[in-house]
Amino acid sequence: MTVRVSAATLNSSDTGRTAAFWAAVLEGEVADGGNGFVHVRSATLLLIVQPAPGRPAHVETDVHLDLRADDPASTVARALASGGSLVARRSDSHGRWTVLRDPDGREFCVA
Repeated sequence: MTVRVSAATLNSSDTGRTAAFWAAVLEGEVADGGNGFVHVRSATLLLIVQPAPGRPAHVETDVHLDLRADDPASTVARALASGGSLVARRSDSHGRWTVLRDPDGREFCVA
């Protein structure tokens, strides 16, 4: 039996804003998912943004997305231009990456 992740789902009090941000970062397309859900389809990921009207802005979570980009600098620039914020630039013996926050406050990394 094979088990695979079919999508990642994010809670958001502003699904349109969150979907637009992630579509810009992932170079994906936004589609109506029905029932208030918004889908972001990229070449490698289905990201579902689900309504969470009571979710406070800028809530830290213990799960985040790690993105590997052919051009990390361009991906970081798109994220910043689309409403993301820079947290830190980091490196270790495995490589370098940039930590950012999306408009809802979720941290994610681009390497």
